[in-house]
Amino acid sequence: MRDQPSFNLAGGLSAVIGLRFLTAKSDNKFISFISMSAMLGIAIGIMVLLVIMSAMNGFEQQLEERLLSVVPHGEIISVERPIMHWQSVVNNAKNVEGVVEGAPVIPVKGLMMQGNDLSGIKLDGILPAQERLVMDSASYVTAGAWNKLTPGSNNIILGQGLIDKFNVDVGDSITVMIPQTGKNGRLSSPKTATFNLVGVFRFGGQLDQLQAYLHIDDARKLSNISHGVAGVRFKFDNVFNSNQLIREIGRGVKSYVYLSDWTRHQGHLYNDIKLVKMITYIVLVLVIAVASFNIVSTLVMSVQDKESEIAILLTMGLSQARVMRIFIVQGMVNSLLGCLIGGVIGTLVAVNLADIMSGIESLLSVKMLSGGIYFVDSLPSKFQVADLTLLVISTLIISFIATLYPARNASLIKPALVLGQ
Repeated sequence: MRDQPSFNLAGGLSAVIGLRFLTAKSDNKFISFISMSAMLGIAIGIMVLLVIMSAMNGFEQQLEERLLSVVPHGEIISVERPIMHWQSVVNNAKNVEGVVEGAPVIPVKGLMMQGNDLSGIKLDGILPAQERLVMDSASYVTAGAWNKLTPGSNNIILGQGLIDKFNVDVGDSITVMIPQTGKNGRLSSPKTATFNLVGVFRFGGQLDQLQAYLHIDDARKLSNISHGVAGVRFKFDNVFNSNQLIREIGRGVKSYVYLSDWTRHQGHLYNDIKLVKMITYIVLVLVIAVASFNIVSTLVMSVQDKESEIAILLTMGLSQARVMRIFIVQGMVNSLLGCLIGGVIGTLVAVNLADIMSGIESLLSVKMLSGGIYFVDSLPSKFQVADLTLLVISTLIISFIATLYPARNASLIKPALVLGQ
């Protein structure tokens, strides 16, 4: 029992000596420079990586909350004949855990014509009231226009990209050419339909270049469907489980249908975000490894510079293990300071990244992200404590490993050889 206080005192002594070695002035200024470089390298690495990870989290959040609010999470489309009782399909699907709601759709592909200009267009025939339960498209439509999609009205809502391309405005007549299929499966003379433009769908990105909405009854006339619907769209509570959920729904549908989920059309965005995050983790290890190499260099030179002091400590009875702790403490303090500085600055930048980028855009008169190309027009950011924790823990582990080699060399110093010189 008497040895325990002595052990604790020695452990504390190792920490005190390590801090003393770290803060003491040395004749070799290069050691101080390398020590500062190691700390700043860790700080900069953590700061940059935290900002990148926060930006990727922001894009992922925007993908889930914004883009996937106007894109169906899952969809079934009939192959041979229309789905006659879509309400029953929706009710059965809602028995599957994770399915929130469903809505009918009749998708029609066509060509929008204006003078000699043509452009592909995707018309979705919908029930506006039911569509609101599945997607948030109405939030990006001109006020009051959604309610003007009534049966037989021939009213249409177009994406902003199409309106800009054809230079049309609300109240104009829109002509759409719909391809028709003959009995032998070959294309026959196209059907031409005229609509009244009553609203604008303004979301951003490629959706604005293709998307149009009309009432499901008007879509029936274009697709030659007298009864029923062509497909049913679904909303799920977990968008990242959509593939499994749409398969569960498909098993309960008796007719022959195509199964699709958002990953088939928009999955490349999510995959790109995941790829960048994976690369960020790899860069994390490399950046910290480089900074840790500076810690090794610092401690190796510090051991050489403090050889006589180490020899005296060993002569006075300090064990080799406790000598190792001196330099482990010295290296870990550098690492902790780097983590603290990088974590604080990185957190401040990550939390205010959108405002910082807006200020840079205003100062340089440039636009980093174009709303006409991407589904966001500003750089999103979402700071997560888990990211900061991962960075700090990874840095401390790698830094600890880096201190072991020079600390071990310090403990192996021969006092007789050093003091005898």
